[in-house]
Amino acid sequence: MASPINFSSIKASFPSVPAVASSAAVRSLSSTILPSSTSTACSSNLNRYNNGNHSTSSNQIRHFSRPRRPPSISKRRMRGPTNNNNNIIGNNTNDIITNNPPPKHHTKNILIIGSQGELGKTLVSHFGNQMNWNVVGADVLDPSHDAVQTSLQKKGLKEYIPLPQDGSVADLSVALYRGVSNYLSFHESSNRNLNHLDAIVCASGGWMGDVDKFTHQHSMMDNELLEDVDPDEEYIRESSNICERMMKVNYYPVVAGGMIGQRFLNGGTENGSDGFHTNDGLFVIIGASAALSPTPGMMGYGAAKAASHHYLQSYGSSVADENGSTSVGILPLMLDTPANRAMLGVGDDDDNYDDDRYSKMVKPIHIANEIGEWIKNPHLRPHSGSLVKVIAKNRMDGSGGAAFHLVR
Repeated sequence: MASPINFSSIKASFPSVPAVASSAAVRSLSSTILPSSTSTACSSNLNRYNNGNHSTSSNQIRHFSRPRRPPSISKRRMRGPTNNNNNIIGNNTNDIITNNPPPKHHTKNILIIGSQGELGKTLVSHFGNQMNWNVVGADVLDPSHDAVQTSLQKKGLKEYIPLPQDGSVADLSVALYRGVSNYLSFHESSNRNLNHLDAIVCASGGWMGDVDKFTHQHSMMDNELLEDVDPDEEYIRESSNICERMMKVNYYPVVAGGMIGQRFLNGGTENGSDGFHTNDGLFVIIGASAALSPTPGMMGYGAAKAASHHYLQSYGSSVADENGSTSVGILPLMLDTPANRAMLGVGDDDDNYDDDRYSKMVKPIHIANEIGEWIKNPHLRPHSGSLVKVIAKNRMDGSGGAAFHLVR
C-alpha cells in the first residue's frame, strides 16, 4: 500500500518581487486617504516605483485583495528535452510538459476612445511616443482641428476616427466599427499583427451637476422675457437634458467600446490542442469612485457612471469566457486636469501644497502607466469584470503617487 502524501510539505513556488516601498509605507498611504472600513485590500502583489521616462517620479502601488492567479502552465506536448528557453533539442520521442515560451514581442495596437481629452492625450502620448505602439484615436472633434493634427504629427497618434457628437449609441458604435475596420483592413496585408486590437481604453467622459431648482426658478422670475414660461416645465426640461447629456458622454462610449471589443479585441493565440490563451486583449473604461455610492447634486453624472460600472462588470465576465480577454474599470476620484483645477480654485502657482482638494486628484500619467503595465504583462491585471479604485496623495511640487485598490 502506497504511503499517504504529506500535503503540508508541498509548497507553491512563486517568483519573488523586490519591494521598493515598505509595507509600512503602504499602510501609511492607505490609512491616510482611505478609511479602513472601505478598504478591502489585504496584501499587495506588487510595490514599485513608477518612474518611467517622465520628469516626475511617483510611487505607484497595486493593492488587489483578489489578485489574478499567476499565469497557468501550458500543457503543450513537445518532443524531446528543452533548454532554458523552452526550445526543443534532440530527437527524443518522450512527451514532456513545459512552461509557455516567452511571447514574441510585436507592435501593439491600441484604440483610445476620447483621445482628445486630457486623459486621452496623455494615453496617446504615453503609448505612441513612449511605448512606440500603434495608437488609433477616436473623438468628436473634426479631423481638420488643430488639436487632432498636432496629435497625428507629434503626439504619437497613428490614425484618427471622427465620431458623431450628438448621435445615438448605435450611431456611435457603427462609426467606431467602420473606422477600426477600415484601419485594420488597410494595414492587415502588410503586417499580420495589425488584424486585431490589443487594447481598447475608453477615456471619454464629462461632468455636469444637477440644476438647482430654487436658483433656476428665481432666475426665471427675474427675467421678464420668460414671464409666460412655466418654470416647473423648464426645470424638468433642463434637468432631463443634463441626464441625457451625461449618458451620451459617459455611458454611450463604453457600450460602443464593448461592441468593438467583441469584434476586434485580441482574444489571444492558441498554443496546442488545449486552447491556452496568451497575449490576451484588454478593455479598460474610466469610471468614477463617487458613483459607488449615492451622488446627490449630480444624479445624472452618477447614474451614467454607475451604468458604466454595471456594463463593465457584466461584459467582463461574459467576454472572458468567450475569448480570454480582460475587462477592467478604473475609478479615480477626480483627475488632475486644468478644468478640474479651475473648478476647485487650485492654480498651478498655488503654494498650498497640502491642500486636500488637490492631493486626491489623480494624475493622468499614473493611469497611463498602470494600463501600460497591464497591456505588457497580462498576469498583473485584476480579474475580468473588476472595478479598481485609484487613491492619490499628491503635492503640487510633483511628488506623491497613486495606489490601485480592487473594490469589486
